[in-house]
Amino acid sequence: MRRGFTLIELLVGVVLFAIIGAAFTKLLTIQGRYFDRQGMSNAARNVSRASLNRVVSDFRMIEATGGVVAATSKSLTIRIPFAIGVVCGADAATTVVSLLPVDSTTYANAGYYGYAWRNFTTGAYTYVENPSSEAAGNPAVCVAQNLTTVPPGKVVAITPSAPLGAGLGAPIFLYAKVRYEFKASLAVPGKVGLYRTQIAPNGNETTEELVAPFAATARWRFFVLSDTNTPQDNPPADLSTLRGLELHLDGTSEYIAAGLTSYENAPFTTAVFFKNRTN
Repeated sequence: MRRGFTLIELLVGVVLFAIIGAAFTKLLTIQGRYFDRQGMSNAARNVSRASLNRVVSDFRMIEATGGVVAATSKSLTIRIPFAIGVVCGADAATTVVSLLPVDSTTYANAGYYGYAWRNFTTGAYTYVENPSSEAAGNPAVCVAQNLTTVPPGKVVAITPSAPLGAGLGAPIFLYAKVRYEFKASLAVPGKVGLYRTQIAPNGNETTEELVAPFAATARWRFFVLSDTNTPQDNPPADLSTLRGLELHLDGTSEYIAAGLTSYENAPFTTAVFFKNRTN
């Protein structure tokens, strides 16, 4: 006959299994919390990354002296160029412009708000809006001035007409008016979201929440001509003196990871400097 287990041996085995099981359970708990925290950290970093391309691509287009219309540390209203060209001709009512090629989807979705023309003498841009309109122009006007529109560029007629100071061949760009702001998120209640609002000439606005959640520290800071190395917290009184923007796109996690008492934050800072300043 084969000898079986004694009661003492069975109890010892149960105790050993309990110790091993407890250790294994603790290991799984620690690993689970670790992966949960890693997931929250990745989510916080993804918030910053998801907003970066859209924001920077728009901010890099800002014209230095008149591109920023209104500013606070949490909100920016800006003019974003989406097409550039030269004057072909003008009359009392309209100016005909030959535009360089631009992506058709970008052009269609930009949302025309006004135009700006560059003075040959001063090099400064003058903005024309409220009201202003854009429509298809007559290509024959450009042909008559020996100005060739590069395909798939287009010829447009803009109103009101640019002043006589613009002149034949003067650079002109069409722009959209957009507001970026950090405010209470709808997608993640209780958190901060980044919103982009398309402003129409008739006063209508189309707002979309780009990404959330951000930390409460998400904001803009401002580089001014008097000190281009150190950004300031508040915008200058004269927005034409802005030299660039420091972007604090600080992401945060949507939930608190198990075993922790606070959200995971991912501080992220970058800067955009305006180009082609005349001073």
